[in-house]
Amino acid sequence: MVPILTVIFVIALSMFVTKAATIALMHTGMSRERARFQARSAFSGAGFTTTESELVVKHPIRRRIIMWLILMGNAGVVTAIASLIIGFTGDTSGGAEMRKVILLVSGIFLLVLATRWSWLDRWLDRLINFLLVRFTDIRPKSFARILTVMDDYEINEIHVSDIAWLVGRRLEDLNLTAEGLLVLGILRNEQTYIGVPRGRYEIEENDRLFIYGKAERLKNLAERRDPLEGKQEHKESVESFREELDEQDEAVDAGDRASTEQDEENGR
Repeated sequence: MVPILTVIFVIALSMFVTKAATIALMHTGMSRERARFQARSAFSGAGFTTTESELVVKHPIRRRIIMWLILMGNAGVVTAIASLIIGFTGDTSGGAEMRKVILLVSGIFLLVLATRWSWLDRWLDRLINFLLVRFTDIRPKSFARILTVMDDYEINEIHVSDIAWLVGRRLEDLNLTAEGLLVLGILRNEQTYIGVPRGRYEIEENDRLFIYGKAERLKNLAERRDPLEGKQEHKESVESFREELDEQDEAVDAGDRASTEQDEENGR
């Protein structure tokens, strides 16, 4: 039974390692889906596409994470195979074989079930973040906490290929800041990232725009398809944002007046 338990332990350890690697890769700026795919691909030795691999090898921290995953994955596969061979070549009686199969299947089933427990997932996240801070130079960053000021503000990724009228236009011509949208970066051809792009940058067909703003305005931008209608919607959005700014200014002025009156009252 010991070899079978060893296999189950190796599988559990593999799941923990790939989850830790996923979180570590996310801290380098990768999305959760891409980080999970990279971690599982490297650990299993399945490999990944050229574009995806370039995003890893060009980043020193990601490259180091993937290297350790490949090494640990090879060791884990060898250990699991050796344990299975030893486990099923020992006692070959019918009852013993069946108990081994039941133990192996039950163990794998419990591990799969554990991956669906949200409380365990949150606990592992906290544990892995603690270990990353304690034993590595990878520092966890809560991008949601840093970039989200209010519940209705978010970052959205817009594929330019889905919005044809953006192609060939400069950021300064689009004037998205006038409607309360801020372009944080441009991912070009899945390889080159342009951070905090200035107005002179011309948008290309394969670009992905990372834009910060109110969820409603981001949705409105993503749904614009016709160039003529898009211009009209842009004007309406600019006017709406201007009215919002005016309301904010009035609220600030009212707060300043109230504060001044309170100071004068206290001075009396």
